[in-house]
Amino acid sequence: WGSIKTFYVEEIPKILYFCRKELLISFLVLVLTVGIGIFSSAQDEGFARSILGDEYVNMTLENIKKGDPMGVYKQSGQLEMFVAIAINNLKVSLIVFLFGLFASYGALVVMARNGIMLGVFIYFFYSRNLSSEFNLTVWMHGTIEILTLVIETVAGMLLGRGLVYPGTLSRLKAFSIWGKRGAMLFLSTVPFIILAAFIESFLTRHTELPDVIRLVVILLSLGLMVFYFVAYPLSKFKKAEDLDLGMPDLNPETELEFKPKTIYSNGQVFLKTIQLFGLKFSNIMRFTFLVSLLYIVAIASISFNATIASFELLDIDFGEIVVRVLSSDINKFIEMYTNLGLLFNPNSSFVLYFISSFWMAGLAYYAMFIFSKSVPDSKFITRNGIRNALICSFVLNSFLLTEMGLFTFLYILLSPLCIITMVKFSFKQNSANAVSQFFSYLSTTPGKTLGILFLFILIGFIGMVFIISPFAYFAIWLMEINVELSEYYYNLSLKTLMMFAFILLMSFSIVFYVTQCIFLAFTLDEVSEAEGLKESIESIGQRKRVYGIETE
Repeated sequence: WGSIKTFYVEEIPKILYFCRKELLISFLVLVLTVGIGIFSSAQDEGFARSILGDEYVNMTLENIKKGDPMGVYKQSGQLEMFVAIAINNLKVSLIVFLFGLFASYGALVVMARNGIMLGVFIYFFYSRNLSSEFNLTVWMHGTIEILTLVIETVAGMLLGRGLVYPGTLSRLKAFSIWGKRGAMLFLSTVPFIILAAFIESFLTRHTELPDVIRLVVILLSLGLMVFYFVAYPLSKFKKAEDLDLGMPDLNPETELEFKPKTIYSNGQVFLKTIQLFGLKFSNIMRFTFLVSLLYIVAIASISFNATIASFELLDIDFGEIVVRVLSSDINKFIEMYTNLGLLFNPNSSFVLYFISSFWMAGLAYYAMFIFSKSVPDSKFITRNGIRNALICSFVLNSFLLTEMGLFTFLYILLSPLCIITMVKFSFKQNSANAVSQFFSYLSTTPGKTLGILFLFILIGFIGMVFIISPFAYFAIWLMEINVELSEYYYNLSLKTLMMFAFILLMSFSIVFYVTQCIFLAFTLDEVSEAEGLKESIESIGQRKRVYGIETE
């Protein structure tokens, strides 16, 4: 309880005070887009149907004829309605928050869409002389719901701020600082979202309540939101001289903290990979984007029907993901991985075998290259790196030239061992035989390699869910409002866009995966040869002179 109190009384008000400009921008954008919705509805009677949908408009018109314009709030039971509305509002708020990753202001784009929808909704009732009934009904829950949307937009802006404006910090450090602030602000809105859902389900439906009671609920809701998110932070921290939000900025990070002759755990390997990606984020994104673009052009030119034309457009969102996980329904997941399989030669084509092998080899070599630039004494041999990346990719992809499921399983299971062996012979001269080295790793370190493989699969899965839900939602919305295409070309364009997103995700994930294997290869090398341990033992008892003081 003490932590919760500190969170809401100290930490969140600090963030709100620090981000008061973003809060003002978010609110002004909401007001502007609501005005756009009202103006557009006034100019075009069909605009409401394009935004709210024919089904909702027809239902509301029918309720107005029956003398119950707000009948939509009485269609289901109170508890059932509460659960459904709470889940839906949490989903919308999560989408707004996550879209902050798109140049920080992606959250504003999603909120703008909701603002336009609200403006259309307002005009729909005002134009039919139902303003009083609308205000006293909708704003009972809408006051908290809409103002919470403003806060969630600010949280999304903070989430992406570190990626766009890292300042003197690495993007990873900046993202960790601003992402934490955004996440805290987002979490602070959850009780308010649930409260709005409660009011909508248990109070809004009672349109027979006296107007005074409904007005009191609206004013109390408005007072709560304005006090906590605006007045309280201003009064508490307006005179503060040293406001660091309790999260002081970290020093700039310019070098990778890695000792080759040290044994690291899988968790440490993961964190070292994150650190390296933070230092080289811009370079990695540019390279993976270019490679992904070349790859989709190549496979579309050589085998369009077996790749892009076969891509399945899936209708799935975060809520459905949760439901399917809880119910152990894996059909959608199988469809997701079927789409992913289109990148890895599912029809055993020799042409695609060569294209996909060169794609993977290029990504593997690039991972070794950026590692060698970050660890100057890693003894990377460029010629060996190119050769071994090609050998590793062609050997692994040869497992996919058969339709037997066993070989696909072996392809996945043995990939970390093949990559680690590739790294072993790329970063230092080694007289051992590659096959014997591979089986040595297979027999001595299954736990560590399986851990790296599990992390790769988990990251890929999370990435696919993100692409299928918010990215697809955003892409479809942009296409619908900007491009007028026939159904065939619309689906084809969307398939191409989504498949490119899958390729970009996999390219980024493969570089991350190979980088993890590089760190692990150095760890396994120390486990087997113990060069770092031998050097430590030999240095025991040696005398050194530091600033004129002799030490041992």
